Amino acid sequence: MRKKLVYRLAIIAILAALSSALRIWMAAFPNVKPITAMFFAFAIVLGLSDSLWIMALTMLATGLLLGFSPLVLGQIIVYAIIIVIFKGLSVLTDNIWFLSALTALLAMIFGVLISFISGMIYGFGAGGFVGYWLAGLPFDLAHAISTFIFFPIVMLILRRIKTLK
Repeated sequence: MRKKLVYRLAIIAILAALSSALRIWMAAFPNVKPITAMFFAFAIVLGLSDSLWIMALTMLATGLLLGFSPLVLGQIIVYAIIIVIFKGLSVLTDNIWFLSALTALLAMIFGVLISFISGMIYGFGAGGFVGYWLAGLPFDLAHAISTFIFFPIVMLILRRIKTLK
């Protein structure tokens, strides 16, 4: 039992470190990040709980390096919401293209929700976030497209690793 817990914690720590390194490495490309696809793939392969831990640790670690603000807590909350939604809907099918399309849609929803939270934090109010979201729409589209592209790649890698175990 203890050995399994140590193994699980090691996997979470290693994948959080990998996700953090990839997020920092890709910082030059706004919203083109493999980590969203990775969090979704982790939810399928490792389970919801481990995926949420990896996501939270990644966002906290990269927040410390890229700039920490109240928005990091908002990112953790919004990521948790979309990962839970994804995990719930992913049981309907294992079709990789449907799941990739779902990840892209959820990445767009991430953009809407994070714009709402940003608007609340930075003083635009609940109704003033629309302009804020529209201004960020190209970044949200880049996020959705990159998540759609990265998800099948990450799933392929994780499934191959899992079969080697």
